[in-house]
Amino acid sequence: MSKLRWALLILPLIAIAAAAVIFFARRSHREVSPKSPQPAKSIAEIEQEDAPPLPDISLQINAQGEAQVIQGTPLIFTVRAANPRAANTQATNEAHERSLALIQEKVSKGKLSKQDAEPMLELARVKREVRTVRLGTGDRGWEQYLHFEVQILGSPFVRVNWPLTLVKSPEVKSVLLDGSSNVQVQYALNPQAAAQVPAGEYVLLAVLEVAAGTSLPPELWRGRVASVPVKLNIRPAPAQPSAADQAGINLQRAEFFSTTSDWVNALQSAQAALKEDPRLIRAQMIQGEAKEARGDLAGARDAFSQALRLFYEQYPDSYERPQYLLDRIAALDKRLGSQLGRAATTPSP
Repeated sequence: MSKLRWALLILPLIAIAAAAVIFFARRSHREVSPKSPQPAKSIAEIEQEDAPPLPDISLQINAQGEAQVIQGTPLIFTVRAANPRAANTQATNEAHERSLALIQEKVSKGKLSKQDAEPMLELARVKREVRTVRLGTGDRGWEQYLHFEVQILGSPFVRVNWPLTLVKSPEVKSVLLDGSSNVQVQYALNPQAAAQVPAGEYVLLAVLEVAAGTSLPPELWRGRVASVPVKLNIRPAPAQPSAADQAGINLQRAEFFSTTSDWVNALQSAQAALKEDPRLIRAQMIQGEAKEARGDLAGARDAFSQALRLFYEQYPDSYERPQYLLDRIAALDKRLGSQLGRAATTPSP
């Protein structure tokens, strides 16, 4: 194979890995005045310039990026925080390592000259620091720097005054976001509170904000980042909901109660949804989760088996296995088998 063809094979690997880094680096640079032209920088020089660490947060409402609900439907706000710049840098470093090994192999086999390889080797040897983001302290968890903002009918964003409650406090208050870590927190708006929110179209943001002047340890990140806007359409509750509407309402209630670990209400809501629509796979799954949480292992297995049957009926050509269902059934079989084994070896009174 010619030297040119080897170069064409290897250079795209490096260029693709560097592209995202260049994007972040360019965004972080100040624009240079036309009156003060600066010499052009090589890709390697740009890669060596670290973009400042920056957390990224995302928001979902009822596990969706755009939610439509009937008034009174309880809501779960899920916020995730990550460090995409660190992830990008880490991926780039790993790609450079692979490219370096490939180039060196071609040189050692005489398929690429040292002279032709040197520019590629120079770039492949570049290794950037994976810059982390620290959020929260031992006294004040990172989630306490979160708030939500809402926009109604094109008006300015204002802080949400809905009575959202934290579903579960994070186990770790101070978190370090590197190239592979992320954290999540959830807030709940219960059915009674949701019924007080007027019907209408809303746009919501999750905002992570740490004031620059706060007396926090210097290693903590400071600044403000907001999620991508999430649309929430709340429809007026119908006087006589259809079977499909009622099934949807009950299913979303079941999702809410399962998230908040209220297994009694989760089970009741899932069963009510199935009464309106027996083909709801997710309702069967929640029924299984609720029964398992309450100690009814045989009932849980039956519910998961029904969900599995529905999956194969509704998605006969699916390339993906319903692994979650298969794992839950297998785990329940093991537990049920252990129970039967213990019962068989227990002497009669």
